[in-house]
Amino acid sequence: MPTVRNPLQVLKEAKQIARDHGCFVVEKADPKGTRYLVYRRTYDHNECVGARFSVTSLHKLVCKVTNFH
Repeated sequence: MPTVRNPLQVLKEAKQIARDHGCFVVEKADPKGTRYLVYRRTYDHNECVGARFSVTSLHKLVCKVTNFH
């Protein structure tokens, strides 16, 4: 039987994966809810690679961007 993970744990894991692979996550207040933006650190500037509204889709995006399985 699958268990439901705590959204806070999923968010912390996504942030850790991003940090380990040269990215970072920013949380922005939005009229629709909290928007999570993923940025890649580069030498000249930081590049936004995507944004999501849910924690689970953020985790999937971070895994896709960082090639984390």
